[in-house]
Amino acid sequence: MAETKQNIEGQETAAQQQAPEQSARPNRDRYAAMFGEDNPDVDFEDKEARYGRMADERERYRSLRQSGSNLSQALEKNRWIAAMFQDLAEHPDKNPLVWLTENGIDIKAALDDPEVMAQVDEKFKTWQQKQVDGEAAQQAQDAAIDESLNALSSVQAEFGLSDEQMNRMWEHFWDDIFAPAFEGKVAKDTWIAREEAAMQARNEKHANRLKTFDDEQTPPPSFSQGSSRPAPKREKKESLRDFVIRNA
Repeated sequence: MAETKQNIEGQETAAQQQAPEQSARPNRDRYAAMFGEDNPDVDFEDKEARYGRMADERERYRSLRQSGSNLSQALEKNRWIAAMFQDLAEHPDKNPLVWLTENGIDIKAALDDPEVMAQVDEKFKTWQQKQVDGEAAQQAQDAAIDESLNALSSVQAEFGLSDEQMNRMWEHFWDDIFAPAFEGKVAKDTWIAREEAAMQARNEKHANRLKTFDDEQTPPPSFSQGSSRPAPKREKKESLRDFVIRNA
């Protein structure tokens, strides 16, 4: 009996020694730690969220890989640019024009060439126009934002909203509408919310017209002709004011 017990215990010990450790996943644990450092807002154990972020990172990697490939091809065709980049990286205080002169490119002769100067002048004017257009666009955007804030203040006064509600509305507009739209991304929910708000405004306007017509044209109800039940009550629809407050 004792010998049988010893044999069973020996077999169990041998099996435990031979069985691989199922819980040891060093590569997964290492990747999970790295993922958590780079994406503190994503739960690694949430597979859908994790795969979504991994897909985004893969797209960025592909874009960077393509940009790197394009740069490599350009430098391969113009090796003097690659040499200049390398030298300027080692000597960041060096003027690129000095490097060109050191490597046999006569800047003065190029500037004296009418054809070269015409190209330089054209490109410089194009660059200057881009700067002017950029400044004008920035000023127009700043003015538009000021108008939006003034409109938001009017909404606050009209609907009696608190500062906290207004801050939430502004954050919602900026984070969920403006920023994605600036990148050309407008989610389905944003389109739906916009249409619901417009529909709500149209419905309330129409309801107000009907109410005014009823008040002016409809006589008081009478129950003298055998009917003892009042007319069914109309369902009260949510006003635009309540809609704005509810979504603030």
